[in-house]
Amino acid sequence: MKSEERGLTGRPDKTFDVKTGEVQDGALVWVPRKNISQFGRGWFQMAQNTMKRLNAERKTLGLEGIVVFNALMARLDFENYIQVSQAEIAEELEMKRSNVSRAVKRLVDLGFIKTGPKVGRSFTYQLHPELAWKGRGQNHFKAREAARAAGWQVIDGGHQAEMDLSASPE
Repeated sequence: MKSEERGLTGRPDKTFDVKTGEVQDGALVWVPRKNISQFGRGWFQMAQNTMKRLNAERKTLGLEGIVVFNALMARLDFENYIQVSQAEIAEELEMKRSNVSRAVKRLVDLGFIKTGPKVGRSFTYQLHPELAWKGRGQNHFKAREAARAAGWQVIDGGHQAEMDLSASPE
């Protein structure tokens, strides 16, 4: 029904037909449209500290580690899961598979990602939710709490990273 066909009475539970004047039970309701990102599904939120952390670990990760991290981020799916084979990354980046494997191990050791279950012959990965997030805001808060509860932490030179853990959910 078009809004031009209904009018408001002095009561919130009554409206009237503007052509006939007939009063009926029912209210006009405004339902806001959900904002859709201009980027579509190809976006995620990232903490600026993530870039600082990558730079701080550049000697450990090396250029290959940073490039592999970026390749994984380019495939980030909802709830921070990543499903891609190391062979596929190696082919895309024109790297040896052993170099990709070594870079992934460094990313796991530093706590940037963790290895998940196998899908086919390849492992899945999950990005630490303190570094970036792709998904609903409420789920981000839950994922951060679950990561902390499980003892998953991003390390910096053998010590727990100083990240802003006091931020409240959006």
